[in-house]
Amino acid sequence: RLDQDTSGVMVAAKSQRAMDALTRAFSRHDGVAKTYLAIAHGSPVPAEGRVETLIGRSPRDRKKMAVVDKNGKNAITLYRVAATDPGKGLSLVECRILTGRTHQIRVHLSSVLGCPIAGDATYGRAWMDKRLEPRPARQLLHAWKLSLRHPVTGKTMEFEAPPPPDFRECGII
Repeated sequence: RLDQDTSGVMVAAKSQRAMDALTRAFSRHDGVAKTYLAIAHGSPVPAEGRVETLIGRSPRDRKKMAVVDKNGKNAITLYRVAATDPGKGLSLVECRILTGRTHQIRVHLSSVLGCPIAGDATYGRAWMDKRLEPRPARQLLHAWKLSLRHPVTGKTMEFEAPPPPDFRECGII
């Protein structure tokens, strides 16, 4: 069953056949497009681009993921700055992931682009968050859009979950 409401999107299979097809589609990224919104400190340069790295366990902290030279998995993020607030030093970044690695967007924005996600206690910068009013209570990363092919009909289905209130509180949306 594919449902949408104002609080988010849930994808559920009603049969084993549909479940198998969805599992294959998500694991192969076949016909599935996932787009996220992030409120980041700073603004990526260039304002639009592609980040492609290997991501694996951090050699310094095994609880974290990191960009690595070897023993990682390929990770690809397409990003675009949708809005900026120079006064607050924030940007709204649209991120479409072509792969689905653990913490991929968080690692790419922080480590590669130098723009950590506001409120990210693991990959962010606490001192930057302290300057924000209101201070983020969580990482400001939101699963915004999902597009996939229906596992039986093959019809493309698109879903969108509006940004939550704490995104709007930042004043950038």
